[in-house]
Amino acid sequence: MLIGSGALAAGALAGDAAEAAPRKKFSRRSPSSTELMEIGILTASPSSTHIESIWGPLINPTEPPWTRLTGMVMTRVWDKDPQVAAAFAKKYGCRTVRNYDDMAEKVDGVILSDFTSAHYFYELARPYLEAGTPIFINRPFAYSMRRARMIADLSRKTGTPIMCGDTHEYVKEVNIIREKVKEMEPLMGVHATNSMSDYASHGIHGIYWLYACLGGGVRAVSYLTPDWLQPNGLCVLEYAPRVPEGAVFYASLQQIVPTSTNASITLYTKQSRSFRLDFIWEKGRWDRMVFMFLPPVLAMQKMFESGVMPESHDSILEKTKVFLTGFYSVAERGGAPAKVDELPEDWTAPGPGADWGKGLFD
Repeated sequence: MLIGSGALAAGALAGDAAEAAPRKKFSRRSPSSTELMEIGILTASPSSTHIESIWGPLINPTEPPWTRLTGMVMTRVWDKDPQVAAAFAKKYGCRTVRNYDDMAEKVDGVILSDFTSAHYFYELARPYLEAGTPIFINRPFAYSMRRARMIADLSRKTGTPIMCGDTHEYVKEVNIIREKVKEMEPLMGVHATNSMSDYASHGIHGIYWLYACLGGGVRAVSYLTPDWLQPNGLCVLEYAPRVPEGAVFYASLQQIVPTSTNASITLYTKQSRSFRLDFIWEKGRWDRMVFMFLPPVLAMQKMFESGVMPESHDSILEKTKVFLTGFYSVAERGGAPAKVDELPEDWTAPGPGADWGKGLFD
């Protein structure tokens, strides 16, 4: 029997006494059982989060033809704007909380979604990391390596799992490309595309796309564009040799306006061999939601339930550093190449929302 999100949330939240006690670790009786993990939503702006219009309908379906596709239910929400939180709670049948840390130990996992609050991700995530509540932290994770390490170090210290990722890392195309990369090494070059708006919020998709497909080992990044706030632009990533017989190679990443492909990649190797694959925009809302946006949501669920991170802290830090090095190139060097290992630890990228937390944390 399918039960509406509102009824589930109401049942999960009944009783002040139950609310006061820390929530026991979630344990599913069997893979086919009907228990649902309770998820807290940390930031819910409709203009700068994925949770309000994309992930929300997948977790708490509200209208046909959608039915439950996950083992989760959103039960609590906080936003710095109480009206935003109230509207989200009404739409998805959950309840608001007064303070950003009120969901610690009360839910099985937390989704931190608003990328305009990224300058304050550490402050927002800290109470959940300290409480042992697994948390998804949206891109870009941090706007400086110092703050990125603060999050990763606290996660390591407390043993609280974290995830930072996007659609480009979890679609089926990535596994196809990874197998081709293994088959075709040593690579001689790579050409990729990414549909984007500005570098901070959507240009990062292309960086994550390359990292997911090729792995690490980037030595330098340049980002050529007259304005990182809009397309078009060109990122060039220099890779160290990856296999004994390999050499330095370069990946060009066209940061362009949305086209028929969400992203694409072409691999080049010896003997004039090449392989191309397009990550196509799915046609229609159903296909986009199921084949593009559901995979990362299921990865969140797997981490919340198992406590196992989908990638290591070092991996999160490495892709964050590659992204920030590209930002450093365009913001400080006029697009000239910047070495990843020489990125200043305290340099802060000029991403949006630098004053988002004023009055809340200051």
